[in-house]
Amino acid sequence: MEDAYSDIRGLRRPVHTDDVFSRRHPKMERLNRAKLFAPFAALSGFEGAVRAKEVPYVPRRLPDAEAQRALDRALHRLHKAAGRGGAQARVEYFEVCADVHHEAYGRDGLYHTITGVVQRVDPAEQVLVIGGRAIPFADIGAISISGEGET
Repeated sequence: MEDAYSDIRGLRRPVHTDDVFSRRHPKMERLNRAKLFAPFAALSGFEGAVRAKEVPYVPRRLPDAEAQRALDRALHRLHKAAGRGGAQARVEYFEVCADVHHEAYGRDGLYHTITGVVQRVDPAEQVLVIGGRAIPFADIGAISISGEGET
C-alpha cells in the first residue's frame, strides 16, 4: 500500500550550498541547537528556593547553669593555652538562619562543628577564634579540648 509520501520517505536531507536558502538560514552550531531543547524554567531560582526551604533549621539550645559553668571553664583553659601557641579543640556552635525568605530567619538556625587549633580567646570581644573563624561565646554549644572530655 502506497501513501502520499512514499516517493520521498527514503530520500536524504537536502543539502543547501551557496543558494538563497543557505545564505538566509545558515546551519546552526550544535551548542546553539542543544539550547533549543534545554528545559524551560519559567521561574528562575525556584528550585533553589524550594531546596532552601527543606533545610532542617532548629531552635537554639540554651545551656543550663552547670553546662554554662563548664563552657566558661573550657574557654578559660583555651584562653591560657592560646597564649602558649594554642590548643586543639572541637567546638560546636550555632549559626542563625540568614535566609530572609525563610520562616526561620533570625530565630532558628543550624549547629556546626569545627575542629582545629584555637588561635585566640578574647574575653573583651566575647569571641573564640578557631580555624580563622570568629565564634561569639553566646553561640558556642559545646567544647571538647584534645585530651579532655566534652564540655
